[in-house]
Amino acid sequence: MTRWRASAEGAAKREGTMRAIRKASVVAGIAVMSTMGLATQAQASQNSGWIYTSNQSGAAFFDADLNGHPGVEKVTVCDNRSDGRGITVEVSGRDGSGSVWVFTSDPSNNGRCESIEGNFFLEDTAVGIVVYEYWGNNTAHKATATAVA
Repeated sequence: MTRWRASAEGAAKREGTMRAIRKASVVAGIAVMSTMGLATQAQASQNSGWIYTSNQSGAAFFDADLNGHPGVEKVTVCDNRSDGRGITVEVSGRDGSGSVWVFTSDPSNNGRCESIEGNFFLEDTAVGIVVYEYWGNNTAHKATATAVA
């Protein structure tokens, strides 16, 4: 009889262990699926937000899917300071045939920003963004960011 009790206690312990393993497996499965879902979402189109030069003299914005026009990107650049320098933004990514660079500049702080729009990049691909000051052949105060077309 003592032996049987020990076996019953051992069986109960094994059953408790198995229940704990099953619960942990379910929790791990949910965590993996959630993470995979977030990874998929991260590849969806994503705007850059405003990217400011390191001295705040200018800014750029990458709009991944122009409102009302899916697949059309808009690149905007603004010169925020009257200092004799302009602001340029460069956006690089890929289209169906290779690498693409889109440039646009705002040469002066005249109260208007400059922009360019088109279907420049493959959908759901990463783009690199660089915004900087320029004057003559000189550049300074670069800032970088990424977004998803």
